Amino acid sequence: MTRIIIAILILLLPLIEIAGFVMVGRQIGLLATLLLVIASAVLGMAILRRQGFQALSKLRQPNLPRDLPAEKFFGTALVLLAGLLLLVPGFFTDLIAILLLVPFVRTVIARRLAARAVVVNFNASVDPHGPRPQQPRTIDLDTDDYNRDEPR
Repeated sequence: MTRIIIAILILLLPLIEIAGFVMVGRQIGLLATLLLVIASAVLGMAILRRQGFQALSKLRQPNLPRDLPAEKFFGTALVLLAGLLLLVPGFFTDLIAILLLVPFVRTVIARRLAARAVVVNFNASVDPHGPRPQQPRTIDLDTDDYNRDEPR
């Protein structure tokens, strides 16, 4: 059911954006509407650039903490999503992006997402099933243990 609602919203998004352009254009005029769209795109690029570089610099740190809080991760992801939404021309996506940039709203959404997240650590030093015995990585076969089929 949720997938159907999301699909309908994605299909309706262009219509909502067009209606927003018409409504805003009637109120403030064509030139001011276009300037608002351009300004929101520039703001979106600035947010993506700043947050993207910060996220990359954190990931490149050699002493990155292994217990990175999920809320902080999702908070950063939501700011990046807000930047992407500001790049999309339209006032409805800009409204959603502005809501995502509000710290309280972002914290609430990040907490809900973090509650649903499952963290898997592939480099865990403690295996819940105990240590695995070392397996040889090569198989030593005698000439009698295999036969080679030559292509005809």
